[in-house]
Amino acid sequence: MRLKLNNKGAALISVLVVTTFVTIIATTMLYMAAMNYQQKLTDYQNKQSFYGAEKALDELKSILVGDVQEAYVKAYNKTTRQFLVLKTAQARNEYFQDAFIHELNEKWETRVSTGGDNLTAVRSVMTGAYATEADSIYRVLDYGVYETTTSTGTAKKFALRGVQTKYTSGAFTTFIYTDICLEPPQIDWSDTYSNAGDSVTEAVERDTIAFTDYVYYVNWRKADYDEGAAGGYDNIEGIGTKVSSP
Repeated sequence: MRLKLNNKGAALISVLVVTTFVTIIATTMLYMAAMNYQQKLTDYQNKQSFYGAEKALDELKSILVGDVQEAYVKAYNKTTRQFLVLKTAQARNEYFQDAFIHELNEKWETRVSTGGDNLTAVRSVMTGAYATEADSIYRVLDYGVYETTTSTGTAKKFALRGVQTKYTSGAFTTFIYTDICLEPPQIDWSDTYSNAGDSVTEAVERDTIAFTDYVYYVNWRKADYDEGAAGGYDNIEGIGTKVSSP
């Protein structure tokens, strides 16, 4: 007796096998695409939170560069008026540095007294175009004049201490902590001119001063959490000792 093979349903089974195979491949590809998207989103949000926090500091730094330029002009004018009275280059340089630091300290004393606290003073100079970035700055611990000992004597600088920013993007928040120092530009006050009038002014004007070089970060660090306001702020490495009567 011959047996007749019955292949009814074979096509259906083949379709099911192929469909299952395709489904597995498609599911795997979708899973990999989803994971890749999630990784890119995580990386994007992480970078956005960092750059958002850093941008606030950069905008504040650009304003401080303007402060340095303004203090330089006033201190320079005061020093040139005393050029002949101050007989040595060292005396002129010290006079210029003291005048420069005094201008900055007075400016920030006025800002703080008007605003009521350090944070309000910082945010007040970032109004307008920098208002969004100003919101990222949430703590400023101190400001003032600091002094360090060098091989040639003492050097003074003005500093905003404990400037803290934060920015949130998605599930990520970045905190940045730093001190910002402002130093007087270096000028050659040597007595090589016939008088303290236009010849000195013209000679100095020929020099290009990069004011951005005199505003810089110290003790900069990044964190993923709020470290608070712990720590002393009278004598910190990299800045020096605070001068009570600048």
